[in-house]
Amino acid sequence: MARVVNTSLLNTIKKHGAKRNLDVSACFNCGNCTAVCPLAKDSGGFPRRVLRMAQVGMEQELLASEEIWRCYACGECTQTCPRQADPAAFMAAARSYAISRYDFTGLAALANRSVLGNLFVFALFSAVFSGLLFARMNPGQPDLPLFHFIPGEWIHAIGVALFAVVGISAFFGIASMVWRNWRQQTQQGHTLPLSTLPRAVYSAISDALLHQRFQQCDAESAASDRAELPWYQRPWLVHASVMGGFLAMLLATTLDFLFKPIGSPVPPWYPMRLLGAIGGLVCLYGLSIVLLRRAQGKDHPYTKSSFSDWFFPVLLTVTVLTGLACEVIVYLPSPATTGHVLFFAHVVFAMDLVAMLPLTKFAHVLYRTVALALFAWRHAPEKAEVSVGVEA
Repeated sequence: MARVVNTSLLNTIKKHGAKRNLDVSACFNCGNCTAVCPLAKDSGGFPRRVLRMAQVGMEQELLASEEIWRCYACGECTQTCPRQADPAAFMAAARSYAISRYDFTGLAALANRSVLGNLFVFALFSAVFSGLLFARMNPGQPDLPLFHFIPGEWIHAIGVALFAVVGISAFFGIASMVWRNWRQQTQQGHTLPLSTLPRAVYSAISDALLHQRFQQCDAESAASDRAELPWYQRPWLVHASVMGGFLAMLLATTLDFLFKPIGSPVPPWYPMRLLGAIGGLVCLYGLSIVLLRRAQGKDHPYTKSSFSDWFFPVLLTVTVLTGLACEVIVYLPSPATTGHVLFFAHVVFAMDLVAMLPLTKFAHVLYRTVALALFAWRHAPEKAEVSVGVEA
């Protein structure tokens, strides 16, 4: 049967977060990247198979592949590539392209294709949330409590609506990814029994939370700059600090809304407040290392940073800093005008962060976890057969 391929796929991927000088076409499939990749032993041909898909225009296969999400951007493949094809940068670009294609609103494609598009989407969300807050804002005296300055109930209502919209958007994006993957696996004759799905989901969630494979990549990395780093600067721990700190803040905020009257005074040692503050500090620790390494541009994967690489960590840093400042301001005798401005900015930035979750690089938090589950699900029957054979 004839196959129709997209000959412009590679150039299109370059416009979605890749460096403009990315030259994946230089790859002649020598296999060096597969030889050095710590993840290749679980999937033969990784990552060169994905590069080949882009070269020959196999768009549907690329979008259906969970492999683009399994990459942890250690940069080993790029360092050993004899043709300077930069496979690590390509994998990042492929993820950005996939996010754009999974999204049905078109905003992800706009945000990932150019700097101006990213800024436009950010400005659009900021304007919407600012307008909603202005609608109920009380421009009273400087000593007005923060949740009287902007009613907490109004913030809560906006937050619930925002999470609902983002949840729907994320659901359809993940559904698009899963459907493509399932269709491809069934076409290739792979069996995906439901009995192995719970174990695959558990494996993916534990891997995502504990960074098991990320630690494995660090441990097996041959890069001297990475091997010489102290444990508290290892990439897996830095990434875990950012993600873990963010999740702690999200959990604290959710529990706060569920179990505490909005705006009611609580002591600094209140459990949810402590959880949020500790999560913020842990997140800032990871973010400070990420931003410093990107500014220095010496080590992989920070040698070449695009705007999208900077956007998310900077936005998250500003959100965390303004949030921690509000945690202090709430205990002052009077917030003052500066406190009101910081509070307003924090609420807008936090809502921007959530709204852009399924649209930008931040979406890998969702897609990577699902991809890990799909990968474990596909390989579960193979492992079961091997295990039975050994026992026999």
